[in-house]
Amino acid sequence: MVERGKMGNAMTQTDAVSVADQTDAVPASRLPAGIKPPAVMVPVLPTGDAILPLLREMDERHVYSNDGPLNQRFAAALADLLQSRLTTPARLHVATVSNGTVAIELALRLRARRGRFVIMPAYTFIATAQAVTNAGFEPWFTDVDADNWALTPEIAQELIARLPELPAAIVAVSPFGAPIDQRAWNSFEEKTGIPVVLDMAAAALSLDGVGRVPACVSLHATKMLGIGEGGAIVSEDADLIAAARSASSFGFEPGTRLAARRGGNHRISEYAAAVGLTALAHAAEKEFRLKALAKAYRHHLGDAPIDWHAGFGERWVSMTINIGIPAKHVNAVTAGLDERSIPWRRWWSRGCHTHPPFATAPRERLDVTDDLGLRIIGLPFHELLTDDQIALVSETVRKGVS
Repeated sequence: MVERGKMGNAMTQTDAVSVADQTDAVPASRLPAGIKPPAVMVPVLPTGDAILPLLREMDERHVYSNDGPLNQRFAAALADLLQSRLTTPARLHVATVSNGTVAIELALRLRARRGRFVIMPAYTFIATAQAVTNAGFEPWFTDVDADNWALTPEIAQELIARLPELPAAIVAVSPFGAPIDQRAWNSFEEKTGIPVVLDMAAAALSLDGVGRVPACVSLHATKMLGIGEGGAIVSEDADLIAAARSASSFGFEPGTRLAARRGGNHRISEYAAAVGLTALAHAAEKEFRLKALAKAYRHHLGDAPIDWHAGFGERWVSMTINIGIPAKHVNAVTAGLDERSIPWRRWWSRGCHTHPPFATAPRERLDVTDDLGLRIIGLPFHELLTDDQIALVSETVRKGVS
């Protein structure tokens, strides 16, 4: 659920991410002396020196793609890491793919039933809707829960009873990397027979209760386990993961030139796998640093009347920080941030239904989505932030909601 204005347990602007968001063009009178406005996001990946030994291995083999040895090691190491974080022991399997959007698309192609529609929340990044259409389906937009900002099995069940036909599948989404109830979605699929795919793009380190329902994660540079560009499908279903690996390589079965299913070229290169192996070795350190930054924000924002995801900065963290501003204060907060040239984002814009390609897609009432689309603001958040910058951003937000 969402926490409001407490510490908890310790966009008119474009969605583009660039270090160029940092600017010095701010009148000195508007900023405390010696403090520069922060960038909204700065991805930090392993250095060239850190990955060099793996690049030398690659050069010695002259294998650069096609599910090479580095990618095989990376997929196994990623499965081991995610498996080690589960509260209930389970055997996880991983298929690496070219990006998180492709992960959703392939999971739908492999699991969805015959049908026209895929139920999905309107409140998500546009990639979710694009993946649904790329897989050959039409999104049916539904609202999300006001407390956890996510589509829940209860919302889906109520909608299914009113639809003119059963959906081909359901795509549920982790909001901004927050944990969602994967066990509940596995139970939903077992009871209804309707396939479920989980868009966990920003939630690779928040997986738990994975089960057979696949979790599709992003390995983009802006994610916790960033490799530059990439994605993965994670499941306890070994047959599904084997099929995903095949589909990502033209449908070939391992060791053959026989295309057993429809597929494409959705593999990652050995270069990306080298970055991934190095990133995994430092994942715990990165998570620790980002949790410390999240706690600093929560300290500086204190009892300001804003909404937080439960457990953010303690039980989980991602590469963005998103807070719910009371609707009556949104304009004051964003104007205050703009005045100090502090970048902010509506990372998910105002919802998928507001984008022209999906303006006529079928939908339910989206009252919660419309409310969240206005109120949820992403603040600067990355490993290069200073405490002074966090204090500056927090003070600006606090002033806007006062």
